[in-house]
Amino acid sequence: MRVVVDQDLCGTSGQCVLTLPATFRQRESDGVAEVCVATVPQALHAALRLAASQCPVAAIRVVESDAGDDERRSADPVPSTLEAERHAARDQRHPGGHDGTI
Repeated sequence: MRVVVDQDLCGTSGQCVLTLPATFRQRESDGVAEVCVATVPQALHAALRLAASQCPVAAIRVVESDAGDDERRSADPVPSTLEAERHAARDQRHPGGHDGTI
C-alpha cells in the first residue's frame, strides 16, 4: 500500500500529520503535506485509511496495489467525478491560481 498527497489540493490543515505523523509531514515553507514513507507498513493500513478519510479537502489518495495499476488508471485523460470535485474545491479556495501567500 502506498499513499499520495495532491499537493495542489492540500488545504494545509495538518490533520493527516496529527493522525499519522510517521507517514506525513508538513513542509515548513508553506504547510503543504508530504508523504515521508515509500510504502506503508501493514500495521498502519487502517490508520492510513482513517487519515485519508479525515482530510478536509480529500487530498490524500490511498493506492491499495503496489503494482501501480491505480497510478496508471489515474493518468486517464478523462477526470473522474471525484477528481473534478477536488479541483473545483481547490479553484474555489484559490481563485485565479493564487494561494494567498505573500
